[in-house]
Amino acid sequence: MSALHLADILNLGLGDYRQHHMMSYQQLRVCQHLQSCRTGQLGYQAWQCDTCGESQQIGCSCRDRHCPRCQGMATVKWVQRQQEDLLPCRYFHLVFTLPHELNIIAHYNPNALYQCLFKATWQTLSKFAKRKRHGQLGMTSVLHTWGQNLGQHIHLHCLIPAGALNKAHWHEIEKGYLYPVKALSTVFRGKMLTALNECDSTLTRISTPTKWCVYSKACLAYSEKLVSYLARYTRKGVMSESHLVTANEQSVSFKYRDYADNNRDKVMTLSCDEFLRRYLQHVLPKGFMRIRHYGFLANACRKRKLALIRAHALTLCKLVKPKTEKEPLIPQWPCQSCKVGILRFIGVVNLDVATNKIARTS
Repeated sequence: MSALHLADILNLGLGDYRQHHMMSYQQLRVCQHLQSCRTGQLGYQAWQCDTCGESQQIGCSCRDRHCPRCQGMATVKWVQRQQEDLLPCRYFHLVFTLPHELNIIAHYNPNALYQCLFKATWQTLSKFAKRKRHGQLGMTSVLHTWGQNLGQHIHLHCLIPAGALNKAHWHEIEKGYLYPVKALSTVFRGKMLTALNECDSTLTRISTPTKWCVYSKACLAYSEKLVSYLARYTRKGVMSESHLVTANEQSVSFKYRDYADNNRDKVMTLSCDEFLRRYLQHVLPKGFMRIRHYGFLANACRKRKLALIRAHALTLCKLVKPKTEKEPLIPQWPCQSCKVGILRFIGVVNLDVATNKIARTS
Protein backbone atom coordinates (compact mmCIF):
# COMPACT_ATOMS: atom_id res chain seq x y z
CA MET A 1 0.00 0.00 0.00
CA SER A 2 1.42 3.37 -1.01
CA ALA A 3 2.03 6.05 1.62
CA LEU A 4 -0.74 8.58 2.19
CA HIS A 5 0.15 12.22 1.54
CA LEU A 6 -1.53 15.50 2.38
CA ALA A 7 -1.75 16.17 -1.36
CA ASP A 8 -4.00 13.12 -1.67
CA ILE A 9 -6.40 14.58 0.90
CA LEU A 10 -6.37 17.94 -0.88
CA ASN A 11 -7.14 16.24 -4.18
CA LEU A 12 -10.04 14.42 -2.55
CA GLY A 13 -11.71 17.23 -0.63
CA LEU A 14 -10.41 20.68 -1.58
CA GLY A 15 -12.95 21.25 -4.34
CA ASP A 16 -15.89 20.64 -2.04
CA TYR A 17 -14.21 22.58 0.79
CA ARG A 18 -13.90 25.71 -1.36
CA GLN A 19 -17.64 25.66 -2.05
CA HIS A 20 -18.43 26.06 1.65
CA HIS A 21 -15.45 28.02 3.03
CA MET A 22 -13.61 31.22 2.22
CA MET A 23 -9.89 30.75 1.66
CA SER A 24 -7.17 33.36 1.74
CA TYR A 25 -4.83 33.83 -1.19
CA GLN A 26 -1.98 32.42 0.90
CA GLN A 27 -3.95 29.26 1.75
CA LEU A 28 -4.75 28.74 -1.94
CA ARG A 29 -1.07 29.11 -2.84
CA VAL A 30 -0.02 26.57 -0.22
CA CYS A 31 -2.60 24.09 -1.47
CA GLN A 32 -1.39 24.59 -5.04
CA HIS A 33 2.19 23.95 -3.95
CA LEU A 34 1.37 20.78 -2.03
CA GLN A 35 -0.75 19.38 -4.85
CA SER A 36 1.96 19.97 -7.45
CA CYS A 37 4.88 18.72 -5.33
CA ARG A 38 6.75 15.84 -6.99
CA THR A 39 4.05 15.34 -9.62
CA GLY A 40 6.08 16.61 -12.59
CA GLN A 41 4.10 19.85 -12.88
CA LEU A 42 7.18 21.71 -11.68
CA GLY A 43 9.58 19.78 -13.91
CA TYR A 44 11.72 16.72 -13.31
CA GLN A 45 15.09 15.96 -11.76
CA ALA A 46 17.31 13.61 -13.74
CA TRP A 47 19.33 11.05 -11.74
CA GLN A 48 21.75 8.45 -13.06
CA CYS A 49 23.39 5.43 -11.43
CA ASP A 50 27.18 5.70 -11.20
CA THR A 51 27.55 1.94 -11.69
CA CYS A 52 25.05 0.62 -14.23
CA GLY A 53 24.09 3.91 -15.87
CA GLU A 54 20.36 3.46 -15.14
CA SER A 55 18.60 6.84 -15.33
CA GLN A 56 15.49 8.00 -13.48
CA GLN A 57 13.32 11.09 -13.49
CA ILE A 58 11.77 12.35 -10.26
CA GLY A 59 9.25 15.18 -10.01
CA CYS A 60 10.65 18.39 -8.55
CA SER A 61 9.57 19.35 -5.03
CA CYS A 62 7.69 22.55 -4.28
CA ARG A 63 10.00 23.62 -1.42
CA ASP A 64 7.09 25.22 0.41
CA ARG A 65 7.77 25.45 4.14
CA HIS A 66 4.31 24.04 4.85
CA CYS A 67 4.98 20.92 2.79
CA PRO A 68 5.93 17.90 4.94
CA ARG A 69 7.70 16.25 2.00
CA CYS A 70 10.15 19.12 1.51
CA GLN A 71 11.58 19.63 5.01
CA GLY A 72 14.12 16.81 5.23
CA MET A 73 17.07 18.57 3.62
CA ALA A 74 16.08 21.90 5.19
CA THR A 75 16.22 20.26 8.61
CA VAL A 76 19.69 18.82 7.98
CA LYS A 77 20.99 22.22 6.86
CA TRP A 78 19.45 23.96 9.86
CA VAL A 79 21.00 21.45 12.27
CA GLN A 80 24.45 22.01 10.77
CA ARG A 81 24.13 25.79 11.03
CA GLN A 82 22.92 25.64 14.64
CA GLN A 83 25.69 23.23 15.61
CA GLU A 84 28.15 26.02 14.88
CA ASP A 85 26.32 28.40 17.23
CA LEU A 86 25.82 25.92 20.06
CA LEU A 87 27.31 27.11 23.35
CA PRO A 88 29.04 24.73 25.82
CA CYS A 89 26.41 25.12 28.53
CA ARG A 90 22.97 23.91 29.58
CA TYR A 91 19.83 25.21 27.86
CA PHE A 92 16.47 26.27 29.28
CA HIS A 93 13.31 25.34 27.38
CA LEU A 94 10.30 27.56 28.13
CA VAL A 95 6.89 27.53 26.44
CA PHE A 96 4.69 30.66 26.40
CA THR A 97 1.06 29.75 25.56
CA LEU A 98 -1.73 32.12 24.57
CA PRO A 99 -5.16 31.55 26.14
CA HIS A 100 -7.61 30.05 23.66
CA GLU A 101 -9.85 33.11 24.03
CA LEU A 102 -7.34 34.99 21.85
CA ASN A 103 -7.53 32.44 19.03
CA ILE A 104 -10.24 34.46 17.35
CA ILE A 105 -7.70 37.20 16.60
CA ALA A 106 -5.66 34.71 14.57
CA HIS A 107 -8.66 34.22 12.25
CA TYR A 108 -8.67 37.80 10.95
CA ASN A 109 -5.29 39.28 11.93
CA PRO A 110 -2.79 36.45 12.56
CA ASN A 111 0.25 38.57 11.69
CA ALA A 112 -0.50 41.09 14.46
CA LEU A 113 -1.18 38.39 17.06
CA TYR A 114 2.00 36.43 16.30
CA GLN A 115 4.16 39.58 16.21
CA CYS A 116 2.82 40.62 19.60
CA LEU A 117 3.51 37.15 21.01
CA PHE A 118 7.19 37.31 20.03
CA LYS A 119 7.49 40.88 21.33
CA ALA A 120 5.77 40.22 24.66
CA THR A 121 7.79 37.06 25.33
CA TRP A 122 11.15 38.74 24.83
CA GLN A 123 10.07 41.81 26.86
CA THR A 124 9.01 39.51 29.71
CA LEU A 125 12.31 37.65 29.82
CA SER A 126 14.32 40.86 29.45
CA LYS A 127 12.48 42.42 32.39
CA PHE A 128 13.34 39.49 34.65
CA ALA A 129 16.96 39.48 33.46
CA LYS A 130 17.25 43.19 34.29
CA ARG A 131 15.59 42.72 37.69
CA LYS A 132 17.97 39.87 38.56
CA ARG A 133 20.93 41.80 37.10
CA HIS A 134 21.81 38.87 34.90
CA GLY A 135 22.67 40.93 31.86
CA GLN A 136 21.65 40.12 28.30
CA LEU A 137 20.08 36.74 27.60
CA GLY A 138 20.07 34.93 24.29
CA MET A 139 16.96 33.28 22.88
CA THR A 140 15.92 31.21 19.89
CA SER A 141 12.13 31.17 19.65
CA VAL A 142 9.86 29.21 17.34
CA LEU A 143 6.14 29.66 16.81
CA HIS A 144 3.77 26.69 16.94
CA THR A 145 0.07 27.26 16.28
CA TRP A 146 -1.21 23.69 16.54
CA GLY A 147 -1.96 20.97 19.05
CA GLN A 148 -1.80 17.21 18.65
CA ASN A 149 -5.34 17.05 17.24
CA LEU A 150 -4.67 19.94 14.80
CA GLY A 151 -6.73 22.30 16.95
CA GLN A 152 -5.54 25.88 17.35
CA HIS A 153 -3.04 26.02 20.21
CA ILE A 154 -0.79 29.06 19.78
CA HIS A 155 2.45 28.88 21.76
CA LEU A 156 6.08 29.90 21.54
CA HIS A 157 8.97 27.53 22.28
CA CYS A 158 11.92 29.45 23.73
CA LEU A 159 15.40 27.89 23.83
CA ILE A 160 17.71 29.90 26.09
CA PRO A 161 21.37 29.23 26.96
CA ALA A 162 21.87 29.00 30.74
CA GLY A 163 23.99 32.12 30.96
CA ALA A 164 24.01 35.83 30.28
CA LEU A 165 26.35 38.44 28.86
CA ASN A 166 27.00 41.28 31.29
CA LYS A 167 29.35 44.06 30.18
CA ALA A 168 31.23 41.74 27.86
CA HIS A 169 31.56 39.10 30.59
CA TRP A 170 29.81 35.74 30.42
CA HIS A 171 28.44 34.10 33.54
CA GLU A 172 26.41 30.92 33.78
CA ILE A 173 23.07 30.65 35.55
CA GLU A 174 23.50 27.82 38.05
CA LYS A 175 19.85 27.29 38.96
CA GLY A 176 17.86 24.40 37.55
CA TYR A 177 15.27 26.87 36.25
CA LEU A 178 15.50 30.30 34.67
CA TYR A 179 12.74 32.27 36.45
CA PRO A 180 9.59 31.26 38.43
CA VAL A 181 6.87 30.36 35.93
CA LYS A 182 4.01 31.90 37.96
CA ALA A 183 5.75 35.26 38.02
CA LEU A 184 6.58 34.92 34.32
CA SER A 185 2.92 34.22 33.56
CA THR A 186 1.77 37.37 35.34
CA VAL A 187 4.25 39.65 33.58
CA PHE A 188 3.66 37.92 30.24
CA ARG A 189 -0.07 38.64 30.50
CA GLY A 190 0.56 42.35 30.99
CA LYS A 191 3.15 42.58 28.22
CA MET A 192 0.93 40.71 25.75
CA LEU A 193 -2.15 42.84 26.38
CA THR A 194 -0.07 46.01 26.15
CA ALA A 195 1.45 44.88 22.85
CA LEU A 196 -1.98 44.07 21.42
CA ASN A 197 -3.33 47.45 22.49
CA GLU A 198 -0.38 49.30 20.94
CA CYS A 199 -0.78 47.34 17.71
CA ASP A 200 -4.54 47.80 17.42
CA SER A 201 -6.83 48.77 20.29
CA THR A 202 -9.68 46.75 18.76
CA LEU A 203 -7.71 43.55 19.39
CA THR A 204 -8.22 43.82 23.15
CA ARG A 205 -11.98 44.36 23.07
CA ILE A 206 -12.61 40.66 23.62
CA SER A 207 -13.04 39.46 27.19
CA THR A 208 -9.61 39.40 28.82
CA PRO A 209 -8.68 35.84 29.83
CA THR A 210 -7.54 35.37 33.40
CA LYS A 211 -5.47 32.20 33.04
CA TRP A 212 -2.12 32.56 31.27
CA CYS A 213 0.42 29.77 31.09
CA VAL A 214 4.21 29.69 30.96
CA TYR A 215 5.66 26.20 31.15
CA SER A 216 9.28 25.35 31.90
CA LYS A 217 10.62 22.02 30.68
CA ALA A 218 13.54 20.19 32.24
CA CYS A 219 16.88 21.92 31.78
CA LEU A 220 18.71 20.51 28.77
CA ALA A 221 22.23 19.22 29.38
CA TYR A 222 24.91 20.12 26.87
CA SER A 223 25.58 17.26 24.48
CA GLU A 224 26.14 16.52 20.82
CA LYS A 225 22.49 15.49 20.52
CA LEU A 226 21.18 18.82 21.80
CA VAL A 227 20.76 20.39 18.36
CA SER A 228 18.81 17.37 17.15
CA TYR A 229 16.50 17.87 20.14
CA LEU A 230 16.05 21.54 19.25
CA ALA A 231 15.34 20.62 15.62
CA ARG A 232 12.28 18.64 16.77
CA TYR A 233 10.70 21.92 17.81
CA THR A 234 12.08 24.33 15.23
CA ARG A 235 11.73 22.28 12.03
CA LYS A 236 8.63 20.30 12.95
CA GLY A 237 5.67 20.85 10.64
CA VAL A 238 1.97 20.91 11.46
CA MET A 239 1.60 17.17 10.86
CA SER A 240 3.95 14.40 9.84
CA GLU A 241 2.48 12.35 7.00
CA SER A 242 3.43 9.20 8.89
CA HIS A 243 0.54 10.05 11.26
CA LEU A 244 -2.04 9.77 8.48
CA VAL A 245 -3.95 6.47 8.61
CA THR A 246 -6.76 6.53 6.06
CA ALA A 247 -8.54 9.11 3.92
CA ASN A 248 -11.48 9.27 1.54
CA GLU A 249 -13.90 11.92 0.33
CA GLN A 250 -15.91 11.72 3.58
CA SER A 251 -13.35 11.35 6.38
CA VAL A 252 -9.69 11.42 7.39
CA SER A 253 -8.12 9.38 10.21
CA PHE A 254 -4.79 10.24 11.81
CA LYS A 255 -2.74 9.27 14.86
CA TYR A 256 -2.17 11.71 17.70
CA ARG A 257 -0.96 11.72 21.30
CA ASP A 258 -3.49 12.55 23.99
CA TYR A 259 -1.57 14.44 26.69
CA ALA A 260 -4.69 14.60 28.87
CA ASP A 261 -4.83 10.78 28.98
CA ASN A 262 -1.32 9.81 30.11
CA ASN A 263 0.21 10.55 26.69
CA ARG A 264 -1.61 7.67 25.06
CA ASP A 265 -1.43 7.28 21.30
CA LYS A 266 -4.89 7.40 19.74
CA VAL A 267 -6.55 7.67 16.33
CA MET A 268 -8.89 10.56 15.54
CA THR A 269 -11.35 10.55 12.66
CA LEU A 270 -12.63 13.84 11.25
CA SER A 271 -14.72 14.70 8.26
CA CYS A 272 -12.59 15.66 5.29
CA ASP A 273 -14.04 19.18 5.49
CA GLU A 274 -13.13 19.57 9.18
CA PHE A 275 -9.64 18.13 8.67
CA LEU A 276 -8.89 20.68 5.93
CA ARG A 277 -10.32 23.50 8.03
CA ARG A 278 -8.07 22.59 10.95
CA TYR A 279 -5.01 22.15 8.78
CA LEU A 280 -5.41 25.36 6.76
CA GLN A 281 -5.83 27.56 9.85
CA HIS A 282 -2.13 26.96 10.54
CA VAL A 283 -0.93 28.42 7.24
CA LEU A 284 1.34 31.32 8.18
CA PRO A 285 1.07 34.82 6.65
CA LYS A 286 3.28 35.34 3.62
CA GLY A 287 6.88 36.11 4.60
CA PHE A 288 6.27 35.62 8.34
CA MET A 289 9.39 34.43 10.22
CA ARG A 290 8.40 31.67 12.63
CA ILE A 291 11.97 31.18 13.94
CA ARG A 292 13.59 34.24 15.51
CA HIS A 293 16.73 34.99 17.53
CA TYR A 294 17.08 37.60 20.28
CA GLY A 295 19.67 39.06 22.61
CA PHE A 296 23.24 37.90 22.02
CA LEU A 297 21.87 35.37 19.52
CA ALA A 298 20.35 38.08 17.31
CA ASN A 299 21.51 37.97 13.71
CA ALA A 300 23.10 41.42 13.86
CA CYS A 301 25.56 40.58 16.66
CA ARG A 302 25.59 36.78 16.99
CA LYS A 303 28.98 36.10 15.43
CA ARG A 304 30.82 38.72 17.46
CA LYS A 305 29.16 37.98 20.81
CA LEU A 306 29.39 34.19 20.51
CA ALA A 307 33.14 34.49 19.92
CA LEU A 308 33.43 36.62 23.06
CA ILE A 309 31.31 34.20 25.12
CA ARG A 310 33.25 31.12 23.99
CA ALA A 311 36.58 32.74 24.81
CA HIS A 312 35.39 33.65 28.30
CA ALA A 313 33.55 30.38 28.97
CA LEU A 314 36.43 28.19 27.90
CA THR A 315 38.78 30.15 30.15
CA LEU A 316 36.55 29.67 33.20
CA CYS A 317 35.03 26.24 32.70
CA LYS A 318 37.47 24.48 30.39
CA LEU A 319 34.50 23.18 28.45
CA VAL A 320 35.58 22.10 25.03
CA LYS A 321 32.98 22.06 22.30
CA PRO A 322 33.25 18.85 20.29
CA LYS A 323 34.44 19.37 16.75
CA THR A 324 32.10 18.03 14.15
CA GLU A 325 33.13 17.62 10.57
CA LYS A 326 30.69 18.94 8.04
CA GLU A 327 29.31 16.32 5.76
CA PRO A 328 28.38 17.34 2.22
CA LEU A 329 24.65 17.97 1.94
CA ILE A 330 24.24 15.90 -1.20
CA PRO A 331 21.33 13.45 -1.17
CA GLN A 332 22.35 9.92 -2.13
CA TRP A 333 19.86 7.26 -3.22
CA PRO A 334 20.70 3.60 -3.87
CA CYS A 335 20.01 2.36 -7.39
CA GLN A 336 16.98 0.06 -7.42
CA SER A 337 18.17 -1.58 -10.63
CA CYS A 338 21.65 -2.91 -9.83
CA LYS A 339 21.36 -2.58 -6.00
CA VAL A 340 25.02 -1.56 -5.93
CA GLY A 341 25.45 1.91 -7.36
CA ILE A 342 24.33 5.31 -6.13
CA LEU A 343 22.06 7.64 -8.07
CA ARG A 344 23.78 10.93 -8.91
CA PHE A 345 21.96 14.16 -9.69
CA ILE A 346 22.35 15.20 -13.34
CA GLY A 347 20.05 18.21 -13.73
CA VAL A 348 16.50 19.50 -14.11
CA VAL A 349 14.59 18.69 -17.28
CA ASN A 350 11.22 19.63 -18.80
CA LEU A 351 10.84 22.70 -16.60
CA ASP A 352 8.77 25.42 -18.27
CA VAL A 353 9.44 28.52 -16.20
CA ALA A 354 6.70 30.49 -17.91
CA THR A 355 3.92 28.07 -17.00
CA ASN A 356 5.26 26.55 -13.81
CA LYS A 357 6.34 29.68 -11.98
CA ILE A 358 6.10 28.96 -8.26
CA ALA A 359 7.69 30.48 -5.19
CA ARG A 360 10.26 28.36 -3.38
CA THR A 361 8.75 29.26 -0.08
CA SER A 362 5.55 30.89 1.02
